[in-house]
Amino acid sequence: MDYLDGRITTEEFINMRNSKATKDIVRWSLNLFDYFTKDIFDGNSGEKVVLDIEKEILKDGKTDRIFRLTNQFIEWLKVDHKNIIVRSSNHDVFITKHTASSIHVVVSHVRAYYEEFGQIDFPDRKFRRMVKLPKKIKFELYALTKDEIKQMCNRSSTHRKVLYMILKDTGLRISEALLIKKRDFTLVNEPISLNIPPNHDKTNSTNQTRYLTSETKEFLETFANDKADDDYLFIKNYEHLEQAVNNEERIFDLLRKKLGFTERYEHNNRHKIVIHSFRAFCATTLADKYGEEFAHGYIGHSKYLGQYIRNKKKVPEMFHRIENELMIYKTVEVIDDSERVRELEIKMDRQQHNVTELTKLMKELAEQKEILATQKLEIQKLKK
Repeated sequence: MDYLDGRITTEEFINMRNSKATKDIVRWSLNLFDYFTKDIFDGNSGEKVVLDIEKEILKDGKTDRIFRLTNQFIEWLKVDHKNIIVRSSNHDVFITKHTASSIHVVVSHVRAYYEEFGQIDFPDRKFRRMVKLPKKIKFELYALTKDEIKQMCNRSSTHRKVLYMILKDTGLRISEALLIKKRDFTLVNEPISLNIPPNHDKTNSTNQTRYLTSETKEFLETFANDKADDDYLFIKNYEHLEQAVNNEERIFDLLRKKLGFTERYEHNNRHKIVIHSFRAFCATTLADKYGEEFAHGYIGHSKYLGQYIRNKKKVPEMFHRIENELMIYKTVEVIDDSERVRELEIKMDRQQHNVTELTKLMKELAEQKEILATQKLEIQKLKK
């Protein structure tokens, strides 16, 4: 690229994104936009359409055409396109209609593409007013149960049993969990801590420490016993990560079918139980005990970290108190501070009651002594 060139390329636009996951989503969004323009505008690529619109806007300053294009794209995303076959996870599929949430994601990246690659400037307020994004459907996600997790672990190999148990304890994404090395665990801690390297976290959050329940610790120690500190636990090397993620999704799908966990949501036809459900189970369990802010902070949602994660010394203790709610095979006796306070209060009430009763008895005894002394004096007077 010459230093006088004033425009980035599409590939540079993609590579400017921080994480690999974001790059993949941006590439997917631009590919959809490219399929759309080729389908609607006589085979013209997304790049050409954006550049043509930019030229026209430079002539007359009318940005409405970019809003009309986006609205056309949105309507195109709402329906199936069985005539357009694409490659996905080593097999061919046609482009299916997208959910409202997916459309919001795609349009946000395409809009950035207009601005950065196309150098088209338009007011944010006008874009939001003119572009008719579909309303997101609010629905309650299925909550994975401990019994369902237990069934999945029991029907899995040792390798995946340990993986699933780590997922339920830590709330990690599958792509993050696959990058765990033996050295990332601090086995001498109680509970065991897992320290995630920042470059292995999808969002590069500031909470890189998670914890394991005592039951997961037992399975992990046996499973990782013959591995070196620098060994990945679940993959051979980093280069195989994407393939490994796809493989885990495929194997989980087979497991789901074996167990009959095939129910789907009506609004988007997606499975209710997915590999991401372990992450949701962890967050939901923590939220029930400590609130959503702590739960989101623990699983790595940066904007929720706040006061809880700043004082990291408290987190292991808080995790230990909720350990029973995360475990599927065993239970441990956990007495938290509030229970100790209640026990002490009961004990103090009992002691106070005893003291009160003893005081009454002592008072009655003193009265009886006084009566006895008086009677003795009267007897002595009568004898005289």
